[in-house]
Amino acid sequence: MGGWTYARAVTELRQDLYIVHPGWTSAAEMLQALWQEREPEPAAPPPAGRYPGTEQEAAVVCTDSPNPRALSRYAQLEAFSAERAGDLGRRWVWDYEWCAQWPATAAKRYTGPFDRTTAHPILVVNPVYDTATSYRAAQSMTSQLADARLLTLQGYGHTALLNPSTCVNDYAVRYLTTGALPPAKATCRQDTPPFAPARPTAGVAAGGRGPANNPHADRHS
Repeated sequence: MGGWTYARAVTELRQDLYIVHPGWTSAAEMLQALWQEREPEPAAPPPAGRYPGTEQEAAVVCTDSPNPRALSRYAQLEAFSAERAGDLGRRWVWDYEWCAQWPATAAKRYTGPFDRTTAHPILVVNPVYDTATSYRAAQSMTSQLADARLLTLQGYGHTALLNPSTCVNDYAVRYLTTGALPPAKATCRQDTPPFAPARPTAGVAAGGRGPANNPHADRHS
């Protein structure tokens, strides 16, 4: 459709799913235009003079994590990922193909073990419907760490920073300033869920209460 290919649509959709507001609105408009055989409006370019620094992510990922050097491995990983996550899985695999030729590696890359006891418990925060870091992976990582607790955000999009939750923010501030963990199995909601009026309504789902109204939230459990 004009300058739009299927691959471009998948890439744009992946990016729009990160931030619920306004990303999901942009994704809906893009898909609606393609459905009606219209060329979608292109995304706004970055501000003049502002360099996006797209290679910064590769500088971290390609030097700190294991990535295949053989291009044939990416084709194999594509098939594996497509079985688990469809075409978005394919997109993620090829997103790191540039690591095959990245010229540097970290001098002291840490490869484990990851179950060592830390000075303080680790707080892990993850949305249930995160489009980049799955909730299942967060559960697995939390269980593999020696002393960690998972704070669940019953919400969508990538991270609680990009998709705000006053409840998560309160717990995070308390953890960073006092070391106190949320109660076990604490669950927060996003301030503004998808396709809802843009009026923040902070809250906590059943199974956990926010620090503001929970006198025991500052205890280690």
